[in-house]
Amino acid sequence: MSKPRKTGPRSRPVSGGHRTIVVDALEIGSSHGNLTLRAGRFTGQLANIALPAEILPSFFTSLEHARQDAEEEYWSVVQHVMARTPNASPDEAARAMERWLLAQNWSKVLAAVPDDAAHALPLLTYVGHIGFRLAPPYTTQRTLAIFDPLQFHRLEPALRLHASLAQRQAREALVHPRDALALALQDLCSRPWSPSTPPKPTVQEAQQYMQNRYTAFQRRSPYVRAKENNLSVGPES
Repeated sequence: MSKPRKTGPRSRPVSGGHRTIVVDALEIGSSHGNLTLRAGRFTGQLANIALPAEILPSFFTSLEHARQDAEEEYWSVVQHVMARTPNASPDEAARAMERWLLAQNWSKVLAAVPDDAAHALPLLTYVGHIGFRLAPPYTTQRTLAIFDPLQFHRLEPALRLHASLAQRQAREALVHPRDALALALQDLCSRPWSPSTPPKPTVQEAQQYMQNRYTAFQRRSPYVRAKENNLSVGPES
C-alpha cells in the first residue's frame, strides 16, 4: 500500500500498460472454485476477475487492511471533491469523483510496486481509495480497478458468501486449479455486460448512510499501516 499524499487537482495520465477503471458496478459470483468479480462501469467498461479459493483467506485479510487504510484519507477526499460540485445530484457527484480520481498520479504509485511477480495482486491505497492491480491469469488484461472503500464494506456479505461457495467448489473440483481459473474467466467473458441497476436511494437516504459510516469511522481507532506496506513513491513534482 502506498504512502498517502495531500489531495490536489493536478491531472496526470495513468501509464505502465494498465487500463484504468473507476468501478461503479460490481457483480459478485463463484465459478469453478473461484470467487468471480465483474467490476466496471454502467457505461460499458469492464474487468473480469477470478480469484482461486486458495488465495481468498489472504485476499480478505489484505482487503480489510486496505479498506481501513483508505478510509483514513477517504473522508477528506470526498469533502474536497464535493466542495467543487455543490448541490450535485448523486449521479453528478459520482461522475465528479471519477474525473478527479482519474486525474491523480496513479502511474507513480504503480511504478513503485515491485513487478517481479507477474501474478501479483496488490491492493494499493491512494487518495482515499483502493486500487486493485490486476494481471493475467486472474484477468484477461492488465488493469487498475479503483474502488471506493465503502463499496467493499457494503458488499462484504456477498463477497463472503461467494467465497465460501468457491471454496466448496474447489474441494469438489475434478480439474487442476489453473484450468479451473481459466474456465471461470471463460465463463465470465462469454456473458454480456449488462449490470443490473440497484434501486437508487433518495438524497436523504444517501446522506444518512454516509453520515452513519462517517460516525463509525470517527469512533474506531486510527489505522496504522505497517512500515513494510509503504511504497517509496518519492516527493510530489
